[in-house]
Amino acid sequence: MTRLQNLQKTFFGLGIDGLLVTSMPNIRYLSGFASDEQGVASLLVARDNAYVITDYRFGEQAEEQCIGNGLEVIVRDRSRESLGQTIRRLSRGAEVSRLGFERDHISYSQWQSIAVDLRLDPECFKPLSGVVEMLRRVKDVTELQHMRKAGQVADASLEQLLSNLRPGMSEREAAVILEQALSARGSEGVAFPTIFASGPRSSRPHGMPSDRVLRKGDMITIDFGAVIEGYRSDMTRTVVLGKASEQQREVYALVQEAQQLGLNSVAAGLPCCEPANMVADFLAQSPYARFAGDGLGHAIGLETHEKPYFTASDDSIIEPGFVMTVEPGIYIPGWGGVRIEDDILVKAEGIELLTNFTRDLIEIPLQSATESA
Repeated sequence: MTRLQNLQKTFFGLGIDGLLVTSMPNIRYLSGFASDEQGVASLLVARDNAYVITDYRFGEQAEEQCIGNGLEVIVRDRSRESLGQTIRRLSRGAEVSRLGFERDHISYSQWQSIAVDLRLDPECFKPLSGVVEMLRRVKDVTELQHMRKAGQVADASLEQLLSNLRPGMSEREAAVILEQALSARGSEGVAFPTIFASGPRSSRPHGMPSDRVLRKGDMITIDFGAVIEGYRSDMTRTVVLGKASEQQREVYALVQEAQQLGLNSVAAGLPCCEPANMVADFLAQSPYARFAGDGLGHAIGLETHEKPYFTASDDSIIEPGFVMTVEPGIYIPGWGGVRIEDDILVKAEGIELLTNFTRDLIEIPLQSATESA
């Protein structure tokens, strides 16, 4: 059964006979049309038909990417027909009288403009949330191929970066080396803005690269991801430039043990909150309890942060085919922080690591007598 057919099967229970999809990741998942630019296409899915609506700028691309997916590409003449008018014309032909729309992915003004042109009673519209995202939770064979490759590209790129790190280099320079390594290995870009924070700045969970110069003894947190056919990896490693101090080793060992506990705790059939609570309870008993980050991880795929989440409040049941991150962290303001993060595939029995770079503490050798002084 195709992805479109799986979506159409949900219509009866949702009380609709058509769905307007405006989220670009959801459009890509269902149709194959790919763009990082929001609003360049819409997808109208009826009970027996589906249409990708775009304009002359993306017509050829849509025809190429959507071929064989059981839908029709509509290249709208923007000077003659509004988006709402196009949807109305197609809806009438497909006998859509109860239309759902993605309330989380369209602005109020955009929807109002479309709704006016549709000329339907407001009761015929149904705002919906998470319909396609629920289908995206379980990854298929093709998706997993891309995600495994994204993990491999990230592993190799990090190895290249670490071989080039040295005192005197700025955080921004280091991040550029990493991103160039990703690109050279086939990544379509970065999965999200690269996080690179050194020394005391490593206490910032999402510290962006700065002009700060790397120094001997710095703890460095690197959080980044590759993108293969739209699918993302998300990995964090914390390293030390030179020899680690006793406290750096202590905090790193704590986070490493917490992550291993998290990895061991994930199993199909459990609620997402269970691994999160186990790790939280473990860290709560440590001397660094008040510096522990909230939550344990999140699902990942066409977007870096997808549902469900490994948090105390998420009781979603873990299923085979979920791809999620496990990423405990300790963040001590003014001192620094440690996070270790990996992507995992949940299987019927156990898990598979999709990122495989060593999780042991890395002490990067200083490259000259001057640097080690």
